[in-house]
Amino acid sequence: MPKLKISINEEIKVNKFTANDIPRCVDCNLICSINLNYKGNYEPYILYECENGHTGNISLEEYIKKCYNFSISKEKCSNCGKAQKEDKADFFFCCTCKIFICNSCQIRHSEDRHLFTNIRRYDSLCTKHSNLYSAYCTKCKKNLCVYCLKSHRTHELINLSELFYSKVTKNVLLEEMNNIENRIKDLDKIKEKIVSEINKLKESTKLEMELINILIKTYDYEETQKNLNYNVILNMKKIDKIFKSNKIKIYERIYKDGNNYLNNLQNIKNITSEFQENFKTLKNHTNNVYYISKLSDGRLISSSNDNLLNIYKKDSYDLQVSIKEHTGAVYSFTELKDGRIISCSSDKTMKIIKLLEDDKYQVDQTLEGHKEAVYKAIEIKENELISISYDKSMKLWKLNKDNNFECNLNVIFQYYNSYCNIFKINEEQFVTSSCSDSCLKFWNAKNYSNIETIKNISIEWTYDLMCLIDNDLLCVGGKDSKGFYLIKISSHQLIKNILGPKTIYSIVQCVDGLFLCSIINENGNYSLAKYEYDFENKNLKKVIEKEKPHDNGSIYAAIELNRRTIASCSSDYSIKLWEI
Repeated sequence: MPKLKISINEEIKVNKFTANDIPRCVDCNLICSINLNYKGNYEPYILYECENGHTGNISLEEYIKKCYNFSISKEKCSNCGKAQKEDKADFFFCCTCKIFICNSCQIRHSEDRHLFTNIRRYDSLCTKHSNLYSAYCTKCKKNLCVYCLKSHRTHELINLSELFYSKVTKNVLLEEMNNIENRIKDLDKIKEKIVSEINKLKESTKLEMELINILIKTYDYEETQKNLNYNVILNMKKIDKIFKSNKIKIYERIYKDGNNYLNNLQNIKNITSEFQENFKTLKNHTNNVYYISKLSDGRLISSSNDNLLNIYKKDSYDLQVSIKEHTGAVYSFTELKDGRIISCSSDKTMKIIKLLEDDKYQVDQTLEGHKEAVYKAIEIKENELISISYDKSMKLWKLNKDNNFECNLNVIFQYYNSYCNIFKINEEQFVTSSCSDSCLKFWNAKNYSNIETIKNISIEWTYDLMCLIDNDLLCVGGKDSKGFYLIKISSHQLIKNILGPKTIYSIVQCVDGLFLCSIINENGNYSLAKYEYDFENKNLKKVIEKEKPHDNGSIYAAIELNRRTIASCSSDYSIKLWEI
């Protein structure tokens, strides 16, 4: 029998396993090897041998009594006192408590992570060394006796009682997982039922929409709207009843989606084949109104060829304050993150304006440096502005220590006599457009280098020509019957040209997901139109249109003030508000 090269006081350095848990020599208490054998009638006895040369043949009862100073009886469980009725029944020795235990007590001891061994089963012994198994190697996935431990010292070892405990835990978790899987199957069946009911309601609502469109054209609009609201409420009550009858929290999302669907459907139903008549016309400018936008506080703002920047009250849209600080036409403006406004003018300057209380304002700074008219400026990042001008240049302005913007970069373009537009795509890049040489230039927003140039893009000079359809798709409005250009941002490639209107002056995305455009349509008339983007076919389809909203005046820009209100500005010196 091989000798163990380990001293009496040295611990076997494995996970939660020490020399105190392994067999000892009867004579000298040194770590030793043992063989467990059985005589007739399954009488267990021990053959032991240690490094000092002590050997012996002793019954298991005597061995445990001498090694552990403990007296046992093979007839009774030392824990519960229950007698063993069958000689061949499993019987265990708990090495932690130093007692013999029956099968029932063994389960409780294993839950407390005690080390034990089955003394009546030979599979508790190492087949190589005929010793009791005392550890488990997680790398080799095998039981180990004391002699095996030496060759597995560098592996992760665990006490056999720990392993038993993990198996018990695993079985409990598997059982729990099976219960959860069965529950999920039940929930899926209920989900199918709910989705089926919602689909039925969708179909019925589509039919209602067709009938409502007929009624809108035939009967009083307000009375029809009351009936529509009643039907939507009735459908919501049906879905609510389905949801509450199942009382399953996991389907709150289904209920919410159904609710959103009906709300969106109601908005679509409210859209007739025509815009309603404009309910207000603002005539506070005396020349072309080039640009309009909505401030973060909900107020409307406009700029004009009459050198004015007008701000209108929220909701009533009455004129609140008229700002005349430029000596030339105010082409466009941008609201900065701090609430101030930067305006761009034909007088070659930009002005940063702070709005105060009591309808007052103050000019914080006048930015000079461009040699010709400034058409647009945007806040490319915090405390950094980009401006673009008729002088064929793009300038970068940064905030200095005195809290004033100063020019840090000047980029000269290669085209001639060009109107320009600039649009921020994301924090990493922006794009400029030129109507004279028909190109788009993509720029790095970090080092302001030109990334890519796309040519043969026929576009107008106006200021809202570009809009994001999603994070990787840019839509650009064209002219000369080119319709819409779809450009993939990640590759800077033109992927589709959707033919449509003769000219597009502006395109902005609305809260309902549609795109509002001011255009010259296929008949040559100035129009306001809403388009829906088909993601599957990559196409823009016209949903509604209002021809000649400003009689024969050009429509430079159009925006959505809220779900039901649209504003448009024109060469007829007016701003019109429309209800849809």
